[in-house]
Amino acid sequence: MIKCGNGLIVTVAMAVIVAVAAPGCATKKYVSKQINPVNQKLAQYEKDTNGKIAWIANKEQADVSQLNERIATTDQRVAEVAATAEAAQGSASRAMEAADANKGRIEENATAITNVSNSLNYQLVDKSEVFFAFNKTTLTPQAKTELDALAAKVQDMPRAVIEIAGFTDPRGGPAYNFDLSRRRAWTVQRYLVEHNVPARSIHVIGLGEEAAPTGMEVTKTASHGNKADTYRLERRVCIRLFGAGNLSATNPTQQ
Repeated sequence: MIKCGNGLIVTVAMAVIVAVAAPGCATKKYVSKQINPVNQKLAQYEKDTNGKIAWIANKEQADVSQLNERIATTDQRVAEVAATAEAAQGSASRAMEAADANKGRIEENATAITNVSNSLNYQLVDKSEVFFAFNKTTLTPQAKTELDALAAKVQDMPRAVIEIAGFTDPRGGPAYNFDLSRRRAWTVQRYLVEHNVPARSIHVIGLGEEAAPTGMEVTKTASHGNKADTYRLERRVCIRLFGAGNLSATNPTQQ
């Protein structure tokens, strides 16, 4: 009877333990079942957040690189503009210095021509003018007619001297106008040489927008108050023909 009682006690104890343990296992499974979806959502949220952070970081880095590239390009352009401006300023300064130096040489050449004319008893035989369009060096048909007549006259004067002086109107810079006046004078010189006038007999001077020296003044009169007409008459080349010895030709300056 005692053994049976002990066996019963053991049996009852095991039943109690099983009864207590069973709800505990069920509770853990329930909790795990509830927590797992939350953990999965948190992991996905963390993954998405990290991806967004990485995207933002990459975009920020790309924007910074692009900005740095633009700054470098801008700095380079500023440096190029500065260098160009400095070079242009230097060119302008050199051009003005050249114009001043050429002005002195022009005066010396004019004096030399006058001295040669006086020593050889040169006399002014003819004087003519040809006119040019604005900023042009092209001869007009009328200018070619004037030069043809002059070239024909030179053929009978083996010791003739021709003085060619180019002029411009005052529009434009002095250095540019000086160069333009020379190119106009060279155009006349080239035409005369092409029509059998000896190059050694021709003296060329560019005077730009400077006032014409005595004897080279324009012979035509502009309309009163008409600035365009005044400019037209200033865009010219003055040609003076000198002959040596005693000449019977009428001095055109006295006509």
